[in-house]
Amino acid sequence: MGRAKRMSGGTRSTGLGIEYVRKRRVVRLVGWHADTPIQPVEIPIDDLCPGLGISPQDFGVAQQFLLFAGSHRRPLGGLRDLVGTFHDEEGAWAAFRRLRQAHPAAQGWAELAIIDATGHVHQLAWFGLHQAEEPDEAPAVPRRTASQRLHAADSYLRAVTPS
Repeated sequence: MGRAKRMSGGTRSTGLGIEYVRKRRVVRLVGWHADTPIQPVEIPIDDLCPGLGISPQDFGVAQQFLLFAGSHRRPLGGLRDLVGTFHDEEGAWAAFRRLRQAHPAAQGWAELAIIDATGHVHQLAWFGLHQAEEPDEAPAVPRRTASQRLHAADSYLRAVTPS
């Protein structure tokens, strides 16, 4: 077990220290005044940044855009439907629009999603059929979008088309 990481400032007689206790996921504030320690205060790390109004994006966490696409006739599933990743929003939307213009909704589908700074996947746009069905027969198991297969999201997808 390692020691807590610590930063401190002040003088020998008066000061403040900040420690990160990784195993307990807390930030501990310690202080001293005239050689008398001040009672430490612990703040859970999950509460620290939101409590101060700090977004993870303030730390320079890059956004990642994911573009999934496929055919209704041959679904691959999961990451096998991933057709592109993008660091910039404009490039991601441009690729989604190109897919949308090139494929009728009855023929194929596409989904644009974003991984936010906390690692959660959010759907930005979707086109295609909600449940891909053969013209003569319905599949035994409804097919899902790539992010649904990855994250077991709700079975209903709202159709979103960018302007």
